[in-house]
Amino acid sequence: MSFLKEIIGNFSSIFSDSVQSQQNSSSTGDRAMDGDGGVSTGNERTAYKLKGYFELAKEEIAKAVRTEEWGLPDDAVSHYQNARRILGEAISTPVPSYISSSELEKVKSYRQKISKWQGQVAERLQTLSRRTGGSSEIKSTSPKSQTGAVSSKTSHPRKVVVPKSSGHGRGTPILTSQANNAKAQRPVQASGSGYDDKLVEMINSVIIDQSPSVKWEDIAGLEMAKQALLEMVILPTKRKDLFTGLRKPAKGLLLFGPPGTGKTLLAKAVASESDATFFSVSASSLTSKWVGEGEKLVRTLFQVAISRQPSVIFIDEIDSIMSTRTESENEASRRLKSEFLVQFDGVSSSSSDLITVIGATNKPQELDDAVLRRLVKRIYIPLPDKNARRLLLKHKLKGNAFSLPDRDLERLVAETDGYSGSDLQALCEEAAMMPIRELGSNILTVQANQVRGLRYRDFQKAMTVIRPSLQKRKWEELEKWNREFGSN
Repeated sequence: MSFLKEIIGNFSSIFSDSVQSQQNSSSTGDRAMDGDGGVSTGNERTAYKLKGYFELAKEEIAKAVRTEEWGLPDDAVSHYQNARRILGEAISTPVPSYISSSELEKVKSYRQKISKWQGQVAERLQTLSRRTGGSSEIKSTSPKSQTGAVSSKTSHPRKVVVPKSSGHGRGTPILTSQANNAKAQRPVQASGSGYDDKLVEMINSVIIDQSPSVKWEDIAGLEMAKQALLEMVILPTKRKDLFTGLRKPAKGLLLFGPPGTGKTLLAKAVASESDATFFSVSASSLTSKWVGEGEKLVRTLFQVAISRQPSVIFIDEIDSIMSTRTESENEASRRLKSEFLVQFDGVSSSSSDLITVIGATNKPQELDDAVLRRLVKRIYIPLPDKNARRLLLKHKLKGNAFSLPDRDLERLVAETDGYSGSDLQALCEEAAMMPIRELGSNILTVQANQVRGLRYRDFQKAMTVIRPSLQKRKWEELEKWNREFGSN
């Protein structure tokens, strides 16, 4: 957001200049007042009034810049308009002809700053008007019609009406960020209601995942999970004619298992392989301090997902926002869950919508029963077995500097039973540091090709530092829950 940095820099320079100017003018005025007596005291009201306008405008401009940074153009326009009205009245304040020289210097300083601010504010309003298609109200107001006490105008969310088109799922685009597969933008199709473009912008910038694509071959092992995801998500998007009636795929999927076993990677791979838009949702992105905002965001999320289908809505740590409802639960959390379930039922009831909701958790036993009922497929993602650990270690230990002989690799595979994928990653990184630590003071002069390669004893030392992160008790709880409720 270079334009924001520029505008912040411009206003910051004005603020700093104004402070210095006020200090200089104040000291000059104090000296002049000693000679001018009561005349300066009476005329000081003009400069004092301009200073009041100056401070009011500065506050409104600071609010406008902050709201621009937050992606709220309508609120920014409202604050800029307030600042413009204040500045307009300030510049029209009459200057008495009998004002003293010291006060005249103050007035000139304030009027110069105010005039410069007027240009900056007008420029920002024009820029925001162009960006929002001219829908924001940008009108000139006469300074004489305003009063000194300026009240903030209520900013109403601007609705974007999207016309229908003849093609399926096509319409006028209102989202500009690319999806995670870096393909062409998918336009947003019409829906029954308009979009609150503040929330759309938040989904566009925060929730839509734009990280590099993940392929099946990037994930070691987990063949059963891959097969289930292939049947549930990928094939139906490529052969819709085959997956109808009783073959209609489920819309809800739960990936559960120990932390660091590749649940998020699996979800990203599904989105990539099915050429779907990947919506990455967390508790922080769905909750809001404003009452009712969380429910609106959930509704908008599903509307945008329908418009950008095929879509995958991935909710990481789903237990944090969809846990079992209790009597002591606050009302906002309860409403958020209810809205999510309503929207989920909406996409589930439509056979034409290609929307898949995937939740990931390491605490499936804490999920609400209503959520579990909708997440029909529940796939257990276990700790990597021997073959998966071998594949993971081979993938990590590539190159002459890091490779191990086959015999040492097999010993390492056998000794890392109970390690998750993320544990193995940390283990390899710790072992790779052992040759570096041996260099001591020579680390600043040694050539990179002179650093010795990895050895098995490096991993033995690393295993005293990096241990399995999952407790046996928690692993047993997951295994038991899988036997009772899992789809494996």
